[in-house]
Amino acid sequence: MACYQKESGMVQGQDHISPRVTTIKALPDNVLIDIFEECLSYMESFKVPYWRARRWSLGHICQRWRYLILASPVRLNLYLFCCDNTPVKNALDVWPPLPIEIQSESGDFGDNIIAALEHSNRVREILLCRIRSPLERLVTVMQQPFPALESLHLGIDWDVCETAPALPDMFLGGYAPRLRSLRLHRIPFPTAPKLLLSSPDLSYLVLSHTPHSGYISPEVMVACVAALPRLAFLEIGFESPASRPDQGAQRPSPLTRAVLPALTKFEFRGVSEYLEDLVARIFAPLLDDVKILLFNRLIFDIQRLARFISHAPVPVPYDSAEITFHSHTVMIRLSSMRRPYTKFFQLTISCKGGDWQVSSMAQICNQFSFLLPGIAKLDILERSGSLDMDDDTQWLELLRPFTAVLALFSSLNCQSRIVSALQGLSEESVTEVLPSLKVLTLEVSSPPQAASESELKPFLTARRRYSCPFMVRYCQWRPQ
Repeated sequence: MACYQKESGMVQGQDHISPRVTTIKALPDNVLIDIFEECLSYMESFKVPYWRARRWSLGHICQRWRYLILASPVRLNLYLFCCDNTPVKNALDVWPPLPIEIQSESGDFGDNIIAALEHSNRVREILLCRIRSPLERLVTVMQQPFPALESLHLGIDWDVCETAPALPDMFLGGYAPRLRSLRLHRIPFPTAPKLLLSSPDLSYLVLSHTPHSGYISPEVMVACVAALPRLAFLEIGFESPASRPDQGAQRPSPLTRAVLPALTKFEFRGVSEYLEDLVARIFAPLLDDVKILLFNRLIFDIQRLARFISHAPVPVPYDSAEITFHSHTVMIRLSSMRRPYTKFFQLTISCKGGDWQVSSMAQICNQFSFLLPGIAKLDILERSGSLDMDDDTQWLELLRPFTAVLALFSSLNCQSRIVSALQGLSEESVTEVLPSLKVLTLEVSSPPQAASESELKPFLTARRRYSCPFMVRYCQWRPQ
């Protein structure tokens, strides 16, 4: 490699390139390090070894480059990458004491992973997300301090039916001062709050599909996250409805709440009672991304959740809503067309049967009615192939809170139910449901169904009489 210098000369009145060159060997060490850092900025990471050759290619150029790179481990973010096939016992001794990152997606961690974990003072990241092997061996080697650990992701594979044993009190030595990201999937850890209280820099916390043996009460969970001022992402999820607060205990309304100033994303999976107890104790002023899945019950009471998601220093109103029916779930998603990728709220109810799904969603929408005044666009979709119902009038309770909707879209398997419900309204009440509606779009098979239009005619006529007309459009149904 050479660096050419352009010099001015009188060769037929044109500049020319001097034959003299300056080789890259003449560049000082600090300039070379700058060049290396720029090169590495385009790589996702710089893993030494094992060893995608292109990631360590700079170290193979010459002995000087190799020395410079290994002499700048912090600036160049050097670390040892260990996976299932890494001969750790033979490899670690020939490299400097760099941080170690461990990753396995095979699910069957063996001696190499265990050998890497034994260097606990150097391990920076652990990613074992599809564990199939018995967890006891892994837990045994991890009952010691990991002072350099920044990210930990452990997950039991979905094919494993047995419940994993609970992680012990001394997991990670009970102390993880540099931990920034923790994700446990299907792994019970009832004493997790003790560990998290030692991790003030934690910004990402996921406890998903936690078995009942790993249940942590809402009060304890709130006390834990209150000590995490940098927490930006929080997910709490349980495997079954058995994980719920004690209904017999008298729990007074909390007088104070934990303030999470950095929290922007929150996800939950479980029973509504737990969710209500949890969010009643948390104040998150920057929250703008919420996903909830509730296990089914006859009556929902989630007023505290509604208040929880409404707090924002500069609130961005939701202006678009989507309600989707699946075979075993029904979901509502609120979003802002001004901020389509950041500002949204999603709530899913695990239940089946058209009547139950519509009734459950109607309860949710009526309790969240104060979030709906700005909804101008509403899409109602059905993805299970059919929506069997005995009482179409439940649709009226579902649609009633959407007083500002200008455009309503209904997919093929819902439109006959919605048309039937609207057609059943008395003339005096035609403006009580969707009073602002301007355009109703129905998804139909080919050709457009005249029956739907004839069924809507009385409703359309009555709306015109009350100066609330709207137009009906049809779109072609296409298989998903």
